[in-house]
Amino acid sequence: MTTPELAAAERDVVWAAYTAAEGAVDAIEPADRASGCARCGRATTEMTPVGQVISRRFTGFESWTNLAGRHLCRVCVWVYRNRALRADAHIITRDPATLTPADPALLHRVLSAPVGADTAVIVPLRPGRKHLLPDACWGRVTVDDAGLKWTAADADRLAVMRRLLGQGFSEVMLRQGTPAYPVLSRLPADEWPRVLDDWCRLGPWRQAGPWFEVGLRASRR
Repeated sequence: MTTPELAAAERDVVWAAYTAAEGAVDAIEPADRASGCARCGRATTEMTPVGQVISRRFTGFESWTNLAGRHLCRVCVWVYRNRALRADAHIITRDPATLTPADPALLHRVLSAPVGADTAVIVPLRPGRKHLLPDACWGRVTVDDAGLKWTAADADRLAVMRRLLGQGFSEVMLRQGTPAYPVLSRLPADEWPRVLDDWCRLGPWRQAGPWFEVGLRASRR
């Protein structure tokens, strides 16, 4: 990777993902803001008019840094045309640059610890509806409408959720304020205190929908 590419990848998750998936691409300095990419502000030897890439109904301009631009660079064209990135969870790392589709097992492994500053995670909760990678940030889990900080407490709650599901409680039951007695009654009595404690520990996620939904996705077998 050349120096300009490395600089772009370090500050932009999209450029790191592109480098991992497609290989290095030369970045050039735009002559002015109007000639730079409308999303990232950089330029490549191949630029595409914005209207050829996104529809008139597109509303995801929050992460665009150069609205004076009328074109998208090769990297940003790739991210908006890649349907798999809208449909599936992915893990992106910065050094080395990697882009990995994440099934529930991999998602669980990554989210069993805090998400570090060199990692970005995208989890489409409504697959195909939104472009998540353009909004992704290092050290965050990006879902349809938010970028979630994933802390040690969240990793702990993920372990709690997986344990309760393994004991027979359904995803719907986990949303309730108390354990479902028909399931609880089938467990040995000496496990009840642990179940009740786990139920309380999961409480903050019941008030924080996106974290709960990501936890469910990472807990499915």
